[in-house]
This record gives sequence, structure tokens and C-alpha cells, in this order.
Amino acid sequence: MSKAVLSSLCIAILALAPGKNMAQTPDSSAHPDDRRQLGELERAQATPDVVEHHSDLYFRSIGVDAYKAGHQERALEMFIAAARFGDKPSEAMVATMYWNGEGTAVDRPRAYAWMDLAADRGYHDLIIQRELYWNRLSASERDEAIKVGKDVYAQYSDEQGQQHLAAEMFRATSQITGSHTGAIGNGVVMHSLGGMGSMHMRATWFIDDNDERALDKYYSSAVWSPKDYLRLKDMQWRLSGPLQGNVEVGEPLQLSSPPTVRPLI
Repeated sequence: MSKAVLSSLCIAILALAPGKNMAQTPDSSAHPDDRRQLGELERAQATPDVVEHHSDLYFRSIGVDAYKAGHQERALEMFIAAARFGDKPSEAMVATMYWNGEGTAVDRPRAYAWMDLAADRGYHDLIIQRELYWNRLSASERDEAIKVGKDVYAQYSDEQGQQHLAAEMFRATSQITGSHTGAIGNGVVMHSLGGMGSMHMRATWFIDDNDERALDKYYSSAVWSPKDYLRLKDMQWRLSGPLQGNVEVGEPLQLSSPPTVRPLI
């Protein structure tokens, strides 16, 4: 008798919520500048106002909170919103929830399509999960997965996600710095009772002196350059180590030939 698929991939992904320090394993292959930028990114990811201007992190964070609180429909909605900005952990969560029927009806072809999308930046754990999904689909479900996958990619391709993220970052940096020329200035950014602000003069009666950053650090390319930001997010995933997924499968099936697993595009 086949057992139900019990995937703990979602639990591992929840540990990648914004604000977590994921680069805990030293990586001697990483360039010192990359490690420095990664530190800047992780510090920024723990800052609420930065997360608010990165919709991939913002919606994923809301989705994680909703999922942990048992609000699965809300969580699925938020993970899909984050997927619009190319967030791979969120796309994997969408796939997992469709596979397990969390916040929605079970839809295994759609789950595969979303996991295929999540794996398209080459994340090892997600590639493995995609192949596990494919191997459990029936022939008709595989045909449906390819059909559904075309629609998923049409709306949430990685290229579109990067474009949405780049546009958001451009708007945010233009509005916050107040400069259309890209000039940053010599001020500092620090916490106040009202949140974060760029300050050229210190107001000590409401400023937290223990948390301030120069504007050139706050507007680091690690946080606000789409190319650097996405590269460092990939590095975060790699340095986080293998995700400990737990999948129970049924009895082996006799197949005429080994199934071929191919990305949808």
C-alpha cells in the first residue's frame, strides 16, 4: 500500500525567513568581497524598512507568519505574491502546499509546475524535490503538469521576477535618497522611534545611537543592485547547507523504462 507523501521541505524553507543568518558555514571559495556583501545583505534583511522595499522578502515573511499561525490560504496567497518577484523559497512553498493540499485542494500537476519553476536557478534541494514529484506523477498527470507549467511560467518566470524586482528597487532608491542622479550623500541611517530615516544631523532624544549606518552602506549594491542582490541570495541558499526534506514513498513501481525528468522550459 502506498504511503502518503510527507514532505518537510516546507519546514526547512520556513527557516529561511528574512532576518535569519543563513551563511553560518564558512566558505573558503567565496571571495572576501562576496562575504562582506553577504554580511551587508543579511544585516539589511533583518531591517523591517528594507524588507518592505523588497517584495520578495516582504511577502515571503508574511506568508511564513501566516503558515506558522495555521492560516494556510493566506500563506499561499502571500507566497504566490512573493513568487511574482522571483523568490525561489516562496515558489517551493507554493509547490509544497499544492502537493499536500494546504490552503487549497491537492493539485499534483500544478505542484510539479511550481517546483520546476523554483528549481530553475539550480538550487540542488529543489531539483531533487522536483524529480521526486515527477516520479510520483502518473502519465496523465505529467501531461497536465507540462500544460499547467506553461501558464505558470508565462506569469511567474524568473526573467519577469527579476524585472519586477529591479523596477521596485529603482523606485525605492529614487524616493528614499531624494536624488534622481543616484547621488547618495554623506549622511547616516539610524533607527528612531518612528522607524528608520536618513539623518544628516543627530537628534539624540529619539535616535538609537547603537544602530546607525552610513548611507553608502545602507544603499549597498548587495541590497539595492538586482544583479548583486540575486547573486547573493543564491549564495545564501548554497551556504545554508542541504535542506533536510523527509519524503516517504510507496512501493516501487515496475516501469518499462526509467522516467525522464526534464524542466518545463
